[in-house]
Amino acid sequence: MEKQGSRALLAAVIGMGVLLFIGSLALVGVLVHRMMHPAAPAPVAVAGATVPAPVIAGPGVQAGDLVVDEAPGTHVQSITARPDGLLAVVLTGGESVDRVVVWDPAGRRIVARLVLGRS
Repeated sequence: MEKQGSRALLAAVIGMGVLLFIGSLALVGVLVHRMMHPAAPAPVAVAGATVPAPVIAGPGVQAGDLVVDEAPGTHVQSITARPDGLLAVVLTGGESVDRVVVWDPAGRRIVARLVLGRS
């Protein structure tokens, strides 16, 4: 009887070793695949946010220019490039409070607008 229990235990240990080996190979395969084919980040949607359309025509504006409709006196405080190719532009001054505009230069559009506070 003891010999039959030993065989069952040996078979279970071998089976678990095979499963661990196959799982480790699958994990390495997934890691290598993700490193070779990085996924583009998904766009972030902000609930209740409305993004005004950029002004495409106006005085002194040529066809194809992207003009952000901001109040007079608005200044660009900083610009940060994101890994996904978008630019985060911090705007200050004007008639509004400080805000961040996420701009897609390749798509020539404003993706999102974040208002940092209300006065």
